[in-house]
Amino acid sequence: MDYELDEMRQQMAILKNKLDNQTIVSDRLIRRAIKHNVSTINKRYLAISLLALAMIPYGYWAFVKLNGLSIPLWIASCVMMLLVVGFCFFNGRAMRDNKLVEGNLQDTMRKVATAKKRDANWLWIGIPMVLAWAGWVGWEMSQKMDSEHWNYFMPFFIICLVAGCGIGLTVHFKTQRYYRDIIEQIEDAEDNV
Repeated sequence: MDYELDEMRQQMAILKNKLDNQTIVSDRLIRRAIKHNVSTINKRYLAISLLALAMIPYGYWAFVKLNGLSIPLWIASCVMMLLVVGFCFFNGRAMRDNKLVEGNLQDTMRKVATAKKRDANWLWIGIPMVLAWAGWVGWEMSQKMDSEHWNYFMPFFIICLVAGCGIGLTVHFKTQRYYRDIIEQIEDAEDNV
């Protein structure tokens, strides 16, 4: 009888050890997946920031030199691009923390949820800002062109504006999905514990 009890204890110890090892492997896989999504978000913010910074000198050439638009429009464009860079830097700072994935997953989820909310709220600033800017560009271009050229320019301008907004919204919603995936992975990890 004691022999059977000892054998059962050994089997239970082996089973417990296997479960502990499986939990460690599962935790590593979850953290690796989270790290991948965080890295993707950081790369998106970096690409957006670099594009916005490149638009500052390009905007001068395209607006002022090429089309004769006003310096205040170019300055407003520069301010808008710097706001985008500032937002990417500010919202991405928690995502760039090397200890984000290594620490407590509850803290990670809280930081990611906060960044996700700020990213979602950015549309309330970004969309009106882009529409005001586009209106300003359209108004200045209408002052520079005769009606014949304006009739050709306006549809092109609207198509470019819609395409740019479509690309921006696609990037935004994909970034939101990466944030949501991180949160869901953490929630799944906690449910399995």
